[in-house]
Amino acid sequence: MSNFEVARRQKQEPTAALVVRFIVCFALFLGGFALMAVGSLGEAASSPYVFVGGILAVGLSFGLPMIGATER
Repeated sequence: MSNFEVARRQKQEPTAALVVRFIVCFALFLGGFALMAVGSLGEAASSPYVFVGGILAVGLSFGLPMIGATER
């Protein structure tokens, strides 16, 4: 007989928390693209900062779901 054991599943997050996290990340993603569009079309001196802020917002939208993730 082998000593094979199936890894126990960790408790999954509630569905409401997953939905809220999805909505926040999707809003950050779309907002980042909007900031990049405004920054690329604008003539103001702050346009490069708005564009870079959009890039950071899109990056954050991909990074936030990874909080608490563990590699197995």
